[in-house]
Amino acid sequence: MASDKIHTHKRKNSHLFNEQSTSGSSLRTDYDISMDNMELENMGPPGIGRTTSIPNVHSESINSSHIDLENQNLSVPQSEQPLSWDTWYLTRKYGENRRVRTGALLIGALIILYVFITAFMTVSSGKNADNGSTNNGKTGNSPSKVKPEKGFDIEDVMKGNLMIDKKNFHFIDPPYRFHNHDLDPGLYMTTVTNDEGTKFYAKQLFDDEFVKDLGSNKFVYHNNEYTVDTIKISYSLEKLLFATDKIDDYRHSSTANYWIKDTVTNTIRPISPYYDAGVPVRISYAYFSPGYNFIYFVMDNNLYFQDVNGEHAPVKVSSDGSADIMNAKTDWVYEEEVLADDRAIWWAPDDSKFIFARFNDTDVDSYIFPKYTTNQQYNPMTSIKYPTPGRSNPTVELFYYSIGDSMIYNVNMDRQHLDEIILYDGEWIGPENFLFKITDRFSKELHVKTFNTQSVELLNTRDLNVYDFKGWFEKTKDICVIPPNEEKYRHNYGYIDVHHDNDGFNHLFYYDSPQASTGKQLTHGNWEVTGSGVVGFDYETDTIYFTANRYNTFSQNIFGVKLDAKRDDELIALQDPTVKYSYYDYETSSSTRYALMEYLGPSLPFYAVGTFTDILSLKSAKKNAALILTNNERRNKIEGAYELPTTSYKTVKMDDGVEIDYIEIKPASMNPKRKYPLLVNVYGGPGSQTFSAKCGTSLEQAVTSGLDAIVLQIEPRGTGGKGWQFRSWASESLGHWEPRDITEVTKKFIHENSPHIDHERVAIWGWSYGGFTTLKTIEFDKGEIFKYAMAVAPVTNWLFYDSIYTERYMGDVNTNIDKYLESSRVNDIGSFKNVRRFMLLHGTADDNVHIQNTYEFVDRLNVAGIRNYDMHIFPDSDHSIKYHNAQSTVYKKLYYWLEEAFNGRLDDIEH
Repeated sequence: MASDKIHTHKRKNSHLFNEQSTSGSSLRTDYDISMDNMELENMGPPGIGRTTSIPNVHSESINSSHIDLENQNLSVPQSEQPLSWDTWYLTRKYGENRRVRTGALLIGALIILYVFITAFMTVSSGKNADNGSTNNGKTGNSPSKVKPEKGFDIEDVMKGNLMIDKKNFHFIDPPYRFHNHDLDPGLYMTTVTNDEGTKFYAKQLFDDEFVKDLGSNKFVYHNNEYTVDTIKISYSLEKLLFATDKIDDYRHSSTANYWIKDTVTNTIRPISPYYDAGVPVRISYAYFSPGYNFIYFVMDNNLYFQDVNGEHAPVKVSSDGSADIMNAKTDWVYEEEVLADDRAIWWAPDDSKFIFARFNDTDVDSYIFPKYTTNQQYNPMTSIKYPTPGRSNPTVELFYYSIGDSMIYNVNMDRQHLDEIILYDGEWIGPENFLFKITDRFSKELHVKTFNTQSVELLNTRDLNVYDFKGWFEKTKDICVIPPNEEKYRHNYGYIDVHHDNDGFNHLFYYDSPQASTGKQLTHGNWEVTGSGVVGFDYETDTIYFTANRYNTFSQNIFGVKLDAKRDDELIALQDPTVKYSYYDYETSSSTRYALMEYLGPSLPFYAVGTFTDILSLKSAKKNAALILTNNERRNKIEGAYELPTTSYKTVKMDDGVEIDYIEIKPASMNPKRKYPLLVNVYGGPGSQTFSAKCGTSLEQAVTSGLDAIVLQIEPRGTGGKGWQFRSWASESLGHWEPRDITEVTKKFIHENSPHIDHERVAIWGWSYGGFTTLKTIEFDKGEIFKYAMAVAPVTNWLFYDSIYTERYMGDVNTNIDKYLESSRVNDIGSFKNVRRFMLLHGTADDNVHIQNTYEFVDRLNVAGIRNYDMHIFPDSDHSIKYHNAQSTVYKKLYYWLEEAFNGRLDDIEH
């Protein structure tokens, strides 16, 4: 629900939710500077869902050591205090309701217990250091230990000791795409922070002497000082859009005060629907139009636009905005599950017109939850429109507005036979044709339509369905617009789309006009286009650059293909295929002359920008060949201070022949005489790709390094990147195959590594969809393999989750209620008696996976008399669990609870 901007409707990492698309067709100039220069890799929870038949991958260990990127010359080097145990144990063992009659008795008991424990730990540590101790599973063989010299734990992670420091860098989009490299100077924005504060600068990659000071991140208006949260910059560098006092609403949406600065006159004015009001007001968002001639914004769910110089009063495009009617702004379910954005407006590339969506939530039911940390005698209530399976969805309409005649038209969406529709995408293919995609309510039939603004005609260009694959449709990759080129006899605007081919793999298709009904397949094979899809289009060479997992499902690399490619062997491999495991992201400038490269693993991340050629080769001998964004001094310090665990990428064949990918994370130094505890980390959402060759320095690595344990990360059937034959296992089967695959993989791993695994210290954990998978695995396994479990913000019944996501996979609740009740909820409460202990964590203000899921599940535990669990509630935290120091608390809670489990200290707590 959540998975990176990872451009699907879900995200694994909550801190990455606002990453921007790297599509070559339109790079958004929206820079969030709140995390100035720092990036914490892989922290934050996964979201619910995201987001070829592959060869048998042999076990290959990847050590986070000194590596040579793509075999080139530039090498990239690697690498609240908890309660004391006795205090924690007494609190857990006796609880607040048991009273000690005198303070002296309590103190005496504590001293005796402390002496006993200290003696026991000393003996246990000496006894178990080499060969462990099972004692029928009642005594842990993972004794408390001193952290290895180059090891790290959760404290190091949460303090940011492994954070990679890098310079701010963002390309600034021109008002139109550059067709020739010579026209593209590689204009970008960066920040510089020193003792005087933070300032914005515009620079060029072509001319390193070009520098324009855009001013400070602080300014004074009417005697009040404001600090910039986000900034957008016009290509002329004459206008800046600021957001201040930003308050997040949901995953993508927020409200803030917005301002426009004229860098020529050095004046700042607030953006407001009230002309010359002179005071800031809270609005939902503000952006430049593509040509920078206008600014547009939404306030109170009504759309406005204004000339960029502010010479005229803002034009109010809609007037019916309300709590139930949203104009050019997504409602909750479209923001979360469909468009993955807070905006629902599309400007023509020449600024002459735009189309926006209007969402009507009048008939959508509300979810209401209280806020607790307000110091009010009665809790204020928060309400969101939240459709659930079988209930009313929002309705959607499209409106066309022409700047020239100030007229607004309702676009006929041609719903055909569909009673209800979902709007999945929109894009201008040139200045006159608007393409959009709609599906039925259950996301099984896709209809692609083009609205021509000159003829005011709507054409249904193509229809797709996934019945043959037992699949579904969802938001995937951005369309890349291909402009005309008369020299190459290309007379019309066309576009590149990413969708499944006849074999069920997501590939590139070229449609040579907006009205084309069939596309030319440009890529083929048992692999998929991944990440943001199209990275850029080189007009001079007619080359499409894109990212894919062609080498293996764990990796992501960049490739090229020509528009006139006729065979798959014409695919251009831009990185060394002999480097088996590597993960890259790219972003290009308008002409693709320049590129930003993000090397994300398996070694420590590395960032650089330069010409496309220099970035791909990274020849350090060439002076100024690339601008290195990574703070290498900091990076080398991390490499020297910490030894990262050893990571291996593996595939195992299930008993029924299906191949499952998983990652094994082991301590850097293994003791062959020792039995290691095992933690299994799961997600498993349909179509998601959670685990990859990206470098990890988060909870799992801290557990491996600090708790001396082995971690497995498993991708069960139904997940993405391997085509529909693998993905479709999830269809109408949420909660069925995930626990079976996870249990079987874990069982096979333990059997193959039995001398080194402590069978009595096996745990599983997950967040969001991973929390659901965790509970379903415990339900299925019944304590045979897994002895401990940790579930954060889990779904426990899919009838409680939102309709668009759930029905996409589970279908119509009215005709498929048996599967909703049998597989997609946690049913067998009795199974939880068989684990030693499990823990539940949830935020009370979770707008995504409502705490109703956990409360209803706990109620059933109570009815069944099951007491072998712990519970941690986070007041007023949402799905990411960050409010009031919650993020630090939740990860430390998971880590230290697991430490107690691995040391056997949870086994004797009364059930």
